[in-house]
Amino acid sequence: MSARRDVPVLDRFRLLAAFLAVCNHTAPLAGLAPEADFWLTRVLARIAVPFFLMVSGYFLSRDGWRGTGRFLKRTLTLYAAAVLLYLPLNWYNGGFSPLEWLKKLLIDGTLYHLWYFPAVLLGVVIARGLARLGLPAALAAALLLYLIGLGGDSYYGLAARLPALQAGYAALFSLSSYTRNGVFLAPLFLLLGAELGGGALAVPRRAAGAGLALSLLLFAGEALALRALAWPRHASMAVFLVPAALFLYRLLLTCPCAERPALRTLSGLVYVLHPLCIVGVRGAAKVLRATDLLIENNLAHFLAVAALSFALSGALTLLLLRLRAHKKRPDPRRAR
Repeated sequence: MSARRDVPVLDRFRLLAAFLAVCNHTAPLAGLAPEADFWLTRVLARIAVPFFLMVSGYFLSRDGWRGTGRFLKRTLTLYAAAVLLYLPLNWYNGGFSPLEWLKKLLIDGTLYHLWYFPAVLLGVVIARGLARLGLPAALAAALLLYLIGLGGDSYYGLAARLPALQAGYAALFSLSSYTRNGVFLAPLFLLLGAELGGGALAVPRRAAGAGLALSLLLFAGEALALRALAWPRHASMAVFLVPAALFLYRLLLTCPCAERPALRTLSGLVYVLHPLCIVGVRGAAKVLRATDLLIENNLAHFLAVAALSFALSGALTLLLLRLRAHKKRPDPRRAR
């Protein structure tokens, strides 16, 4: 029997982050309370990706980034599998030109949620390189990249007022559809996760909770103001997203519990598979003539997608666990 290994409550929160990702792509409250849905999907759910990035930075930094090669290999394998899984959907939607395929594979992702994989792959390489400069220089460089990304994301309407910046972002967007990618968004959160895991910003749990509440309030105000100004080109990056993610992560680090690697697999599968489940629910609704309930009703649509996503991911997680356990069994022929 293996000894209990206490780690922060990160594995469990992964499930909530995956749940928020499903919310982000289904708008569950849009039909009931549009403003509440805006807060859920444009504020709270925006923390999911920074959280995933910070977790990766935390675990990679625990051994001095020596596991980077293994991490990149595993992530690249999962990304390749996801690309193949969604090939039929890409083909159904019309596909891409060869150059567009290259752009999608390397930066944008071949489906709207798969951008995370090239982002974390490139972001880890950049963050590891920056980490060699030392903490102050690394965070300063990553923050500068994030600020540049802000100008092409939530603050694009402001940046585009300057012809030089508009021309610069136009050139950038010829290479990448968004600035929320592995260059501008990922390095900062990877490095923050690494440094917070190392004990930086060691504040009491109550202070971290208060910081999180205040940051979310300011983030919501920022999101509302940006919407009113019509500045966002793509609202994935914001100023107060950084302290909100930072205080959330610091709060989670104060809550140790037993390690649960299976939850990492489950949450990762939910993230990868939920757009496929969206397609499945829509298809089933048309076959069953239940479009009013399963498509037009946002909340029912979300519940169906979430249930299918977690059920399918749970079944696959159990299968993978059994396969891993089978591989670890000693070969009786070798035992002799």
